[in-house]
Amino acid sequence: MLELIRAKAPNAKIMVMGYPQLFGSIGLTCVTGVGTTGAQILNRMAVYMQQAEMKTVESLGDKNIVYVNPDRSFDGKRACDDPEGINKLVKAQNGDGDFKCLSTDSGCISRESYHPNKTGTSAYADAVQQAIGSLREANDAPDSRRQRP
Repeated sequence: MLELIRAKAPNAKIMVMGYPQLFGSIGLTCVTGVGTTGAQILNRMAVYMQQAEMKTVESLGDKNIVYVNPDRSFDGKRACDDPEGINKLVKAQNGDGDFKCLSTDSGCISRESYHPNKTGTSAYADAVQQAIGSLREANDAPDSRRQRP
């Protein structure tokens, strides 16, 4: 996909935004149904995705394509933190784009679960702003494909 974007927009500066870890140390014990082990597995999956995306970007060797790891912007804003930037389990039907819950036992889960809320989208915006500054410096840096804040 990145090569296709580059072919269609040869002068574009491209950011690939990663996934933050969902849980901080407090979040490892606060979420019903996930548990400590589940939360650790989900965090490891986020790190795996971060590494895979970063390697993909680096393999292209294009200084105008950067990987952005949003993890630092989410420090203190993960699920169960205060303020919470990642929703915990949210029951459906919560929003217009949500599943229609056909269950009468309240067992449906919203698509908003484990996704950023207002605080989290602001954390993503912070990561993007930092990356924009890095992209501006991309042509001056000897190796600008390194991981961005």
